[in-house]
Amino acid sequence: MGAWGRGRRFALVSCLALAAALTGPPLAAQPADDTKQQPATEAPPPVDEATQRGRDAYLRGVALSKQEQWGDALAAFEDSAAARDAPMVQYNIAMCQRALGRYVAASRTVAAVLRDPADLSNLLREDLEAFATEFDAVLVKLEITMEPKTARLTVDGRPLLEQGDEYLASVAPAGKGTSPRTETFTLVLDPGSHLFRATRPGHQPVVVQKSYRASQRAKLLLRLDEMPATVAIESEPKAAIVRVNDREVGLAPIEIERPAGRYSFEVVKNDFETYTAELDLEAGQRSSLTAKLIPYEEPIIEKWWFWTSIGAVVAGGVVLTYVLTRPEPEPPPYDGGSAGWVVTPQLLQF
Repeated sequence: MGAWGRGRRFALVSCLALAAALTGPPLAAQPADDTKQQPATEAPPPVDEATQRGRDAYLRGVALSKQEQWGDALAAFEDSAAARDAPMVQYNIAMCQRALGRYVAASRTVAAVLRDPADLSNLLREDLEAFATEFDAVLVKLEITMEPKTARLTVDGRPLLEQGDEYLASVAPAGKGTSPRTETFTLVLDPGSHLFRATRPGHQPVVVQKSYRASQRAKLLLRLDEMPATVAIESEPKAAIVRVNDREVGLAPIEIERPAGRYSFEVVKNDFETYTAELDLEAGQRSSLTAKLIPYEEPIIEKWWFWTSIGAVVAGGVVLTYVLTRPEPEPPPYDGGSAGWVVTPQLLQF
């Protein structure tokens, strides 16, 4: 009998064993003659609600397994484990996962049971060890390189689950992607078709669908290209010249794409003050800039008539200063005439 045959057999056997354990021995029948009463068998302790739920779910799972409705059977066994878990319940969960082709999940379940196989018979333990060997021969292993490693990866809409030096696919609940610890890592997944999606803010997402056969070993490169930053520039009034790092790029309004980095922007228009701005742009960032230009007022010292007036005033000032400060000329020597008399004025004395 093959391993799967043994799995089905023991699933049914375990059903009877579990039902007996949870139900307990039945009450003895009441004798017909009241004068010859036999001592009644002691009633089993009452079953708590969780145990009852676990037993009912387990029995439902076994019934569904007989009909090979593996998805519903798995859900029933998982309900049983949530109410009252046991190694036998996990054993049947692994069987359903195996039947559904979910080998990564089944391998993980088997490994957990083998770490603590209490209450399992030697035959069931041998079955689990055989299944573990089978899974190792079926699982696909990919060597994935993701650039940049800070990107987040999902496989079939699920994040990765880290286990030792490897990552497992298709076992974690649906959610955001996983950023691996290293740029290159090993991913274990089921054979078949899978959808890989790597994302990172500021980068173009990468979506790849690949199919892998059982036990395949392969490599996969996921490289995300950095998205440019986008700046939408407007001016008031419109049609102003836009410069980026001293290079003209067009007239506003305009949308500019540039790699991430720091940039200097100028918006220029005749008769208006030049508008300047410095922006630090991140990859994929979208920004907007509105340059409200201020009319240019010529300083008074730059007007032509200002300098003409100043020249006239300065020239007039020079003449006046000269008149006021020039030295008195020396008088010509007095002529005494034929007599040679020269009269020198004296100050009056009082």
